[in-house]
Amino acid sequence: MDMGRDSTAERPIGQRYDAVVVGTGLGGASAALRLGRAGLKVLVVEQGDFLPADPAAGADPRSRHILDFVSDRSAPLNFVGGRSKFYGATMYRLSESDFCSVDHEAGVSGAWPIDYWDLEPFYGEAEQMYRVHGAPDDGPSAPPRSTPFPYPPVDYQPFVARIVQRLRARSVAATPVPRAVDFGPGGACVDCPSCDSYACGRDAKLDADIAAIRPAIATGNVQLAVRTTCLRVVTDAAGAHATGVHLERQGEQFTVAADAVVVGGGIPGSIALMRRSRTNAHPEGLGNSTGQLGRYLGGHSTGMIFPLVSLRRLPEVQTKAFAINRFCERGADADPPLGVIQVAGQAPFWKELSPAVRPFAKLVGEHCLTVFHMNETFPTQASGYDFNGDRVGQRIEPPHDMRAVRRLRGKAVQSFARAGFISIVRNRPPDLWHEVGTARMGADPSAAVVDANCQVHGVGGLYVVD
Repeated sequence: MDMGRDSTAERPIGQRYDAVVVGTGLGGASAALRLGRAGLKVLVVEQGDFLPADPAAGADPRSRHILDFVSDRSAPLNFVGGRSKFYGATMYRLSESDFCSVDHEAGVSGAWPIDYWDLEPFYGEAEQMYRVHGAPDDGPSAPPRSTPFPYPPVDYQPFVARIVQRLRARSVAATPVPRAVDFGPGGACVDCPSCDSYACGRDAKLDADIAAIRPAIATGNVQLAVRTTCLRVVTDAAGAHATGVHLERQGEQFTVAADAVVVGGGIPGSIALMRRSRTNAHPEGLGNSTGQLGRYLGGHSTGMIFPLVSLRRLPEVQTKAFAINRFCERGADADPPLGVIQVAGQAPFWKELSPAVRPFAKLVGEHCLTVFHMNETFPTQASGYDFNGDRVGQRIEPPHDMRAVRRLRGKAVQSFARAGFISIVRNRPPDLWHEVGTARMGADPSAAVVDANCQVHGVGGLYVVD
């Protein structure tokens, strides 16, 4: 982390760059690295700073939970690397069918204007960049590949291996989760449970900061400006092309010129910036001439079950060890696709519950696996964010398909029951996780914000990448 801090310190911001990237999450950071390696002069703008150092770490760095930094998960995370600092290092490819129009029980998942093979070479590059460890066949829904994973899957710990063997012995296809970690000989990863929902104290998790921002700075072509806010994207008089950004840093406002602007501010940061960038040519915001900005919010309908796997207190269980992906695609009996079942490790979920139930929940967590079941939640024209002037207003969540949620939950319970594990079921409404959308991709400008190249319809040189 010292290299990133020393390289950006209080360096003055120039007047002109080839490109400005707003945001340091996975989208913005990866774009900055790609542009820097291509020899372009790039400014990366981050309104937050690096994660603060842990004064209690001493000689043995430790991971810190997300709630050590924010009061709840929905709070903004303005740090270099964004929310990826706390992700579970899981990096799946979308399947071929994900790009197609797919009939689900509750409706149709629309087709993309691109297909899997348009992205396939870039998946390979990203897996190299983020050092992804994966199995040659990572599940029934795994798409074909032109290149293998750069690293083999992380070995199961003995305790986890025994559970996987019992599942497979009952014809439950449990497969390793592709993981972006610095694991193996000489690697920093010790395969501990403090990964998902934690900031890694060893810098062993390949998040956007470690895998992209730091190598981007090392090219010598990329400058990172922390504690700097992008107030708006600047366009030419006709509103036909982005010409730069208007920034604020340490109370000073100024404009930086650029040939291209790449927006990666997250949800809802990106749409808020595009709304604030209103002009006479774009009175409702950039990319919003047909009212699509902020619409079509989607994600995962997520619930939990807790298979009882030990009467003794569990040893440390590795994060995101395996998943059951057999229900992601339409079944041979024409059952509609349901979703994924994924082991989460030992994230202390009880910290986020009321004090009254926290002791019981902690007891469950000490004897059970934490398993997520996740269905696709369909984005709609109604789901997303409204605007109140230049501010993001009310959020309208997409509807959960409760029948599909209950069916996948049942499949998860049955899968572990076949291996002899009873499950404690968290029978409550699902949460919306892994949000996507609000700057929809499509070939038709009347129904989308960006085109197949992520460029905003009607505004040349302006891209949304998250």
